[in-house]
Amino acid sequence: MPRRNLRSAPAFRSGTRRSISRAGSDGSALVRLVEAQGASPKGWDAAVSDALRSAKDEVDSPIAVEIARQWADLDSRGRIATYRVSVKIAHRQVLAPPAG
Repeated sequence: MPRRNLRSAPAFRSGTRRSISRAGSDGSALVRLVEAQGASPKGWDAAVSDALRSAKDEVDSPIAVEIARQWADLDSRGRIATYRVSVKIAHRQVLAPPAG
């Protein structure tokens, strides 16, 4: 079973371009990023799908995936044995109006 790393990251960091989009009852939502890793012996697409499945508990409905890193494990003959990816999954978090 591949090792998965889930970590929630803020959507706004220096050097990255992220924006607030309109959604929710008051018209505001924040785009958040969740980092995840996936692996598959079948290919890069399957590794990305594995990363999406691993983040399923944190991300209800993803809107985009950014592949941050790709690498592969090789077998003794030098062929790819396992495809691995590190991705950032974007999703909208609806902002609740202030209580009071």
